Amino acid sequence: MTEMDHGTPNGTRDQMEPFYAESGSLTPEIYNPADHYLAAVSNEYIMHEKNSYPDAGDFLKGKEAQGSKNLEDGKGEQDLTSQNSSHRDEFHTPDIVTSWGGGFFTFVELTRRYFKNLFFNPGILGVRVAMYSMLGLVIAAIFWDLSSLTTATSIQSRIALLFYCVAFFVFMSVAVLPFTVIERAIVEKEVRNGYYHPALYVASQAIASLPGTGLLAFVTTVIICYSTGLREPYWYFLNMFLALNCAEALAQLFSHMVPHFIIAMALIAAIYGLFMLLQGSMLVPSEFQNWPSWSHYVAFHTYSWRTFMYKEFSGQSYPDATSVGYGTGELILEQFEIEEVVPWKDMVILMIYAAVIHTLSFIIVHVKWLNSRDGRGM
Repeated sequence: MTEMDHGTPNGTRDQMEPFYAESGSLTPEIYNPADHYLAAVSNEYIMHEKNSYPDAGDFLKGKEAQGSKNLEDGKGEQDLTSQNSSHRDEFHTPDIVTSWGGGFFTFVELTRRYFKNLFFNPGILGVRVAMYSMLGLVIAAIFWDLSSLTTATSIQSRIALLFYCVAFFVFMSVAVLPFTVIERAIVEKEVRNGYYHPALYVASQAIASLPGTGLLAFVTTVIICYSTGLREPYWYFLNMFLALNCAEALAQLFSHMVPHFIIAMALIAAIYGLFMLLQGSMLVPSEFQNWPSWSHYVAFHTYSWRTFMYKEFSGQSYPDATSVGYGTGELILEQFEIEEVVPWKDMVILMIYAAVIHTLSFIIVHVKWLNSRDGRGM
C-alpha cells in the first residue's frame, strides 16, 4: 500500500526495502538507505542518478501496472522479500562509486565548519569563557595580592590555589561534551556515506580545539596571575593550555564511546576525581601503597600541578615561615618530593598525553566505521 500524495510505503521498516526493490529503486550497496528512500520519492532530495520513476505519479502508475501484470499472470500477491533476487536482475540500479575527498582540503573544510559553528553558536565557547572568568574573579577577590605575604599560612594558601587551578579548571572541561556528542551524529553519517575518513575528523577536532583552550588559558592567566601575584605567568599559561588540551581530548574520546553526554560527563567526572587523588598534593608519592604507586604517573594532573608548584616556589625564601620548615621554596618542594622536577619535560609529557588520547579516539572511530561497512552500525 502507498500514500497517494508521496508514493511512500505504509508499513514497518523491514518492508521498505522490498517495496523499493519491486519498484526498481533498490538501495545500492554501501549507501545510506534513508537517503536513498528520500531520493526515490522526492525531487528535493536528488542525490545521485537512480533508475526510478521521475515523480510520485509515475511511481504509483508503475506500481499499479506491476500489480495488474501479476494478477493477469495468476501470480497474485507474493512475499516481496522472496522476490529480491529476481528484482535485482529485472531492475538495474547504477552502482554508486564513492571515494574519499582530498585529505588536506577535507581537513581544512572540517576545521572551517567547526569555527563557523562557533561563530553562529557563540554560546558553545562563550558559556565556558564566562564560567572561567567568573571563577577567576572570585579567586582574585579571595587571594588578592597573595604573593606579598611570606607566612606559613600564605604558603598553604598558594599550594591550595595551585591545586584548585589544576583540578577545577580541568574538571570544568566536561561542559564541552553536549556539543561534541551532538555533532557526532552528523559526522558518523558523513563517514558512513564515504565523504571522508574518520581520521580527518579526529585531526580537525584536535586542531580546532586549540584556539578555544588557548582563550580559556589566557583568561585564567590574566585574571589569576596578575591579581594574586603568582610567579611565572607565561609558564602558567603554557601549563594551563596543555592541561586543558588533555581535558578536551579526553572529552572527545568519551563522546565517541558512549551514546549520551550525561554518561560521558559522569565517567569523566569520576576519572578527574581519581586524578585529583593521584596527583601528589594530598599524598606524596613515597607514601602511596606499593600496588597503586604507578598510578601517580597516569594522571596528567600530576605533571601540571608539580610544574605549577616548581615554578611558584623554586628559588624563593619565606623568612616568616622558617619556624615551621618552610623557610625556602626548596624545602617546600622537598616535602612534596618534587624538588627535581624539570618543567619543560612535564610540558612535553602533557603534549604526548593529549596526542595519545587523540590516537585512541581515532582507533575507536575507525573501528566503528569498519563495523558500519560490515552492516553492524556505527
